[in-house]
Amino acid sequence: LCYFLHRHLEFRVAEFQALADLAGVGAELQWRQPFGGVTHSPFWYVWLPSEEKAREVMSRSILTRALIEVWGEGATNDELNAAINATPADKKLPFCAEGTTFKVVIEDFGKTEKGTKEDNWGPIVARMEALAPSVTFLGKARMKEAAHIFWSIQSANADDLRGIPNDIPRRHYFGRVVAQGDRKAISKYDLRNRRYLGPTSMDVEMGLIMNNMIHARPGGIVWDPFCGTGSILVGAAHFGAHTMGSDIDIRVIK
Repeated sequence: LCYFLHRHLEFRVAEFQALADLAGVGAELQWRQPFGGVTHSPFWYVWLPSEEKAREVMSRSILTRALIEVWGEGATNDELNAAINATPADKKLPFCAEGTTFKVVIEDFGKTEKGTKEDNWGPIVARMEALAPSVTFLGKARMKEAAHIFWSIQSANADDLRGIPNDIPRRHYFGRVVAQGDRKAISKYDLRNRRYLGPTSMDVEMGLIMNNMIHARPGGIVWDPFCGTGSILVGAAHFGAHTMGSDIDIRVIK
């Protein structure tokens, strides 16, 4: 499961494909549209040749929250448990066996479940109880530095969604996190921390996405002929490229 962020929808698949091309596996990707055929859903399906390549792609992805090895999905808890039970045991056992450590995290779309002051762990306990018919962890739960992380994902009911499309089907997913995206560079290069800005300084997030799509990388050269205050070049340098820029307005580059 390729769990996208609900941002820059038209660039999500393109950015991921570009990073797969950069990792040398772009031609091997196999995409399947989200459940229900709603293309703006964040829940796409993608097959990659190895977990190593999945982690390489995700190490610089801006628009993908995580890649998840789905153990089951369904419209209800009963359907979810039936799907997990149908997943081959040899696929699940290495990550649930004795001697392993695990963490289950709620990462819903369009809603947030919070515990109370008296019962802070209530939501996660409820999810675990709902999964009891199909998932048995023999290892130890560990909140920090767990060897294996699992996400329990639910999309909100259509009537509960605010500010995002309400035609994304209600769905439950459960699976093992293979890799997560890295958005730390967005805050690192926040425009508010720049010493100089122009009226058209590019958003940091979009600059990083563009650099992913042009394969900015160590040993590469990125020249922006209309660089302005350099937002694209900052992103290119972050990914290790040599950078050059020019602009007709000397005031923005001097």
